[in-house]
Amino acid sequence: MRKLAALLSLLLVLSLSGCSGRGKAGFGQDDLVLTVSGREYRVRDNIAVVLEALGDGYQYAEGRSCDYDGLDKTYTYPVATFYTNPLAEGDLLEEIYSQSGEVSTSKGIKVGSSRADVLAAYGDPTDQDDWLLLYRAGEGPGNPALCFEIEDGAVAAIFLTVKAM
Repeated sequence: MRKLAALLSLLLVLSLSGCSGRGKAGFGQDDLVLTVSGREYRVRDNIAVVLEALGDGYQYAEGRSCDYDGLDKTYTYPVATFYTNPLAEGDLLEEIYSQSGEVSTSKGIKVGSSRADVLAAYGDPTDQDDWLLLYRAGEGPGNPALCFEIEDGAVAAIFLTVKAM
């Protein structure tokens, strides 16, 4: 009977210890998403997905791409700006940038959230200074990054990018 009680106690401890990490801060591939107007977007999504969902209420700009054949394009909606690169698969998102409180991260961080909120949600950033917290998935430039511009201790802008930084 003692062995059974000890085994049950051990199982209880192990099962509870698995729950303790759920609320822990951390950053991973699943965090490389921004919710804009109720839809999730990632870098390297096709701009056609954005245009279909958000419609034609945007300002448009384009310029010859320095890195690719074709035109880099910018679509600025009131809630966010979408930057694209011309790739073989189509015009794919290079960056999503927002200063709107209507855009949120996978962990609920928005413009207006505190720097402490970001750190509590994602842990220590890959890189930081007084004005920027950068969380990169993988080593080195070119890997996607989730970034937070900080002003007066609060998030002033959020952006998701694959730009070399």
